[in-house]
Amino acid sequence: MKKDSLLSLVPSGSEHRVQGQRTVALPGVTVDILTTRKIELQQWELRRLNDPYWRLYWPVSEGGVVEIDGEKTALKPGFMYLIPPHTTFSTTTTKPFGKWYAHFNLGPVADRVAPGIHRFPTSKAMRSVIPGLVEMSKKQEGVRFPWPTIQLVMSAVQCLPEEVWEKQHLDERVQRAMEFMHQHLGLKLTAEQVARHAGLSLRNLNHLFKQELNLAPMRVLLDYRLDEACRKLRHSQKSIDIIAEQCGLTNRYYLSRMLRQYRNTSPAAYRDESWG
Repeated sequence: MKKDSLLSLVPSGSEHRVQGQRTVALPGVTVDILTTRKIELQQWELRRLNDPYWRLYWPVSEGGVVEIDGEKTALKPGFMYLIPPHTTFSTTTTKPFGKWYAHFNLGPVADRVAPGIHRFPTSKAMRSVIPGLVEMSKKQEGVRFPWPTIQLVMSAVQCLPEEVWEKQHLDERVQRAMEFMHQHLGLKLTAEQVARHAGLSLRNLNHLFKQELNLAPMRVLLDYRLDEACRKLRHSQKSIDIIAEQCGLTNRYYLSRMLRQYRNTSPAAYRDESWG
């Protein structure tokens, strides 16, 4: 493979001087782990839950059942289960059971995989993480960095089949626009600003988003803002007013209206829902 021509790795005008040839360039990735817990459940009755983050389930005993589009999956020890963001599912129990679970995100592109549930056997490497998770849970306030949680999530994600990621081959300009919007949720962005950042005219931006995602750019931005608001409602104690402001949703009333229109819920109801 032909190497890139000589390039500068620092902005022009900088006092630094670093020049060379790029031989490998890999995309960046985000791993945002929202929570990891072990829980013993007497009852687990969720009805058509749909959240903007990945779910990892690792049952330690039998009894839990996940239902997606009428198909039921019994959670069994010795297996791990991943449910992508925006998968609508319900759950029930055949008897009390226990499980480890984690909620996490992988960034704006990887979080757009097709809905469903993925099952795979736990490996020796995965099982070796358990002592660290248990020890970390005992320390609570003393935990500085949850390495066992990161190991657990990453070992699970690596088991996903390649076709899950192959569906994410979006146009690079669409990816740039998506990442720009995702990184600036609190700003009053316009479609013109997004198009300029992606190196596109507004007309071409709209055309590419319709072609690649079947959505308008500003609708994608709204989805990102609602996703982030939902994550904060579930995984922080911030007030609804602060969450609305931080997510670029003007105020709590606009957040409430958008959640009702697009997610069929309210901030208070979403925060109070039973989940796991």
